[in-house]
Amino acid sequence: MARKLRLTPLQRDLLWMLEEAGEEELATILATLKPPDRDVFDRDLEALVCLDFVCLTEQRSAASVVFTNFGRRALTT
Repeated sequence: MARKLRLTPLQRDLLWMLEEAGEEELATILATLKPPDRDVFDRDLEALVCLDFVCLTEQRSAASVVFTNFGRRALTT
């Protein structure tokens, strides 16, 4: 049975952004979402990583956030 997840508004915005793009650089996400507190953003992002909805990668010295297939399936069910 599927369970309902409670996401913060910031987590929902981040997942919505990644659903469109699939992958986005961390700097772009921060500039677009403009979180009021970086610590809260980091905590919300880490929670999404723990749920396996997103993963972090580093390419060309830039950190990126990638929407995982598990995250896509979880949002559509």
